[in-house]
Amino acid sequence: MQNSPGGDPETGADIPPMYTPSQLRLLKIAVIGMGVILLVGFTTVIGRIIYLVNSAPPPPAAAVASGVAPLVAPAGLALPKGAVIKHLALSGNRLAVHYDGPAGSGIRIVDLVPGGGAVTLPIVEEGGR
Repeated sequence: MQNSPGGDPETGADIPPMYTPSQLRLLKIAVIGMGVILLVGFTTVIGRIIYLVNSAPPPPAAAVASGVAPLVAPAGLALPKGAVIKHLALSGNRLAVHYDGPAGSGIRIVDLVPGGGAVTLPIVEEGGR
């Protein structure tokens, strides 16, 4: 029994092909074209990543290069005699020192930029001015 290429070998009946030869050819061209587009896209993305990694500017070597003034250690921090530091907080160029002393608690704010000043804020009870 001779069957056509689209026929069913068990029954011998001819089943019409799902796609015509011209449709199959167009489908193959579309699949190959999409594959080429994917390969070109992946190659472009990988090439761009390699380019950006190799052309990135080096990080600044020191804080001076970024325009930030270097911190200079102050000569000393004047606190009342017998004061105990309880907490430190750094914000930008300012250091807040919370202390407890014999005369009461206080906060000393020190400007860490060279030539900066310092401010002392006493902590008083509410209504106790």
